[in-house]
Amino acid sequence: MYAGRNLDELKMTTLSEWNLEELSYHHYMMSQLAPYINQEGTSLHVDMIKEIEKRGGLQNLTDHHYKKNYWLDENV
Repeated sequence: MYAGRNLDELKMTTLSEWNLEELSYHHYMMSQLAPYINQEGTSLHVDMIKEIEKRGGLQNLTDHHYKKNYWLDENV
């Protein structure tokens, strides 16, 4: 289960200050909600994707974190 900062905590923080796990989690969640988010949410999601790409992508996470969606697994 994800135990990091939520969007309310992160919205006043620049994306460059988010850690990769936070970017990965919120990118995943926004991807799932994409058909339902407004223009502001879409803009944030695009900025998150650009920040992830700037850092070299999600392959920088461990296989455990990236491939198993660690934030959904309560046994981690």
